[in-house]
Amino acid sequence: MASIADNTVPRHADGESFAHLIARRRRQLGLSQRDLADRVCAALGRTTVTRHELSRYERDVRRPRRSALEALAASLDVPLLELQRVRGRHGIR
Repeated sequence: MASIADNTVPRHADGESFAHLIARRRRQLGLSQRDLADRVCAALGRTTVTRHELSRYERDVRRPRRSALEALAASLDVPLLELQRVRGRHGIR
């Protein structure tokens, strides 16, 4: 796995949940949930994702819609296909 210091995109561990992947990557980048929400909103061009919504994603309570997932992938510098694969492997709540 990549170290936190080099900020390279780490591969997710087999069986890692979508929630754990996005929380881990956010922490690796040194971002708060509010910082990441701001990035996602900027990528979306609207203020629809809050830190509370990101908390729900990280607790596996909710999953982002397609547009938010794309913005989340870009904001975390993780390939969209990787997030889709992990999200699809675990049931959506």
